[in-house]
Amino acid sequence: MMETDTQICEMPSRLSEPARITLWPGQPMSSEQDLIARCLEGSQRAFAELVDRYKVMVFNLVDRMVGDASVTEDLAQDVFVRVYRGLPAFRGDAKLSTWIYRIAYRACLEEAQRPHRQQRYVRLDDTSDGSGRPVSDPVPTEDAAFDGVDLSESVDHWLSQLPPHYRMALTLYYLQERRYEEIAEIMDIPVGTVKTYLHRAKQYLRDRTIDKEHVT
Repeated sequence: MMETDTQICEMPSRLSEPARITLWPGQPMSSEQDLIARCLEGSQRAFAELVDRYKVMVFNLVDRMVGDASVTEDLAQDVFVRVYRGLPAFRGDAKLSTWIYRIAYRACLEEAQRPHRQQRYVRLDDTSDGSGRPVSDPVPTEDAAFDGVDLSESVDHWLSQLPPHYRMALTLYYLQERRYEEIAEIMDIPVGTVKTYLHRAKQYLRDRTIDKEHVT
């Protein structure tokens, strides 16, 4: 049985702070299974270690998905509150990082759906070429997956125009270096859909960045 929610105070007050963990010289980090077991036994030190292990992963994902520095850290913190409360139900049929990614994805979707955050995104799900005929996506190749596109601050504006599920697929694959299969598991979609999201999104970004270069 885990300790009550009020005891989450042992987590770092801000994710930018180091977790309160003391490791002696030569002491290895806990294995995933041992870390989960100690968390479930109520060890706040173990949960602080979990936060320290995954906080950069979560913060970077939320930051890229939300794109609003005023809420990024609070939302990332909320992800770990959800992790804390959800650990007793964690079945271990996925990697812990995959499970945490899934929680973070859902939290970001909920944030994007808040009335004050709703915006008009570009439509990438339209499979028509304008004549009413469906258009099939070419099968993307890994070697040429993102030729001509630099996922840097210069394209942050265009990234923010993408629907959340497209932005999530891009972030996980190109910035977090997750495999197709894991992205599919995180987003609860088929692998083929992941590849379609990536192809359409990178084509949109490539067109916009190339157009910008021509203008400048």
